[in-house]
Amino acid sequence: MHRVIYQLLKSLTQEDKKTAGVYLDFVEDSNVDNDKSYIVYSLQSSNPKYEFEYSRDIYQVSVYSTSLEHALTLQKKIGKYFNSLKKKIDNIEICGCDISNESHSRIDNAYQTMTIIEILYKY
Repeated sequence: MHRVIYQLLKSLTQEDKKTAGVYLDFVEDSNVDNDKSYIVYSLQSSNPKYEFEYSRDIYQVSVYSTSLEHALTLQKKIGKYFNSLKKKIDNIEICGCDISNESHSRIDNAYQTMTIIEILYKY
């Protein structure tokens, strides 16, 4: 599922020159360009294979940026995309997503937006 989330987030930011990358769990400090935005996603909870081969994962998707406007724009784009997502990628069929707990804050010299995405899927 990590690979599928990566592919979806990467496709959302493919044409965005201000977004430097999509990462699982963290971005190494040596890779950070302060003029760019970064998307970091991590698995918060997983309930594998319950009821008829369905699984449910909860991901936290964060955007880090020195521009609050760009971070909020990316957060909105991610929320809107996942809210209506029903798609089959590789052997995984995403049956629906629930978006919750969208927030933002200032950390050191950057802004962080956070979105919790619950994904129901089967394979």
